[in-house]
Amino acid sequence: MSLKHFIQITKPGIIFGNVLSVAGGFFLASKGHVDLAIFLAAMIGTSLVVASGCVFNNCIDRDIDLKMERTKNRVLVQGLISLKLALVFATVLGVAGVALLYKVANPLAALFAVIGFVIYVGFYSLYLKRKSVHGTLVGSLSGAMPPVIGYVAVTNSFDMAALTLLVMFSLWQMPHSYAIAIFRFNDYLAASIP
Repeated sequence: MSLKHFIQITKPGIIFGNVLSVAGGFFLASKGHVDLAIFLAAMIGTSLVVASGCVFNNCIDRDIDLKMERTKNRVLVQGLISLKLALVFATVLGVAGVALLYKVANPLAALFAVIGFVIYVGFYSLYLKRKSVHGTLVGSLSGAMPPVIGYVAVTNSFDMAALTLLVMFSLWQMPHSYAIAIFRFNDYLAASIP
């Protein structure tokens, strides 16, 4: 168990991609008037919540990760961090991220982070990924939350522009996810993912 393992379990590549979209939503809403504290809170808070979701996803998917070539060497599959410690780590990350968004940005930004988290962990990871071909459709909503979080961190309102971001990013998630599924078809077949 090392710091490297804790970093790996958060899926840094996913965090980076999400943080870019947070920045996009933030700068779209700020129109050139950047409040650095709110910007940093949106970026760091969302990163922590996304990291939490990724760690919980690693905990949930241990059994199917073992069956997939791409994921068979993940930290939890290899037993490099205990499940209990990973769950505590995920919880601390999520609570810290939501608290930061709530206190420094605004409660609406925190709410959208929680909604994205619940969709990703509660609906997609725990159930739909394994049971339904519609998992990607529902999961796409969680992937669309980061730019909305960035946007509402500035505006403190969910307006037509925020809705447009949500719809655009949800629609983008579908071909992105299906491209990965097609590329990794044999892995998904081995893990019995519909």
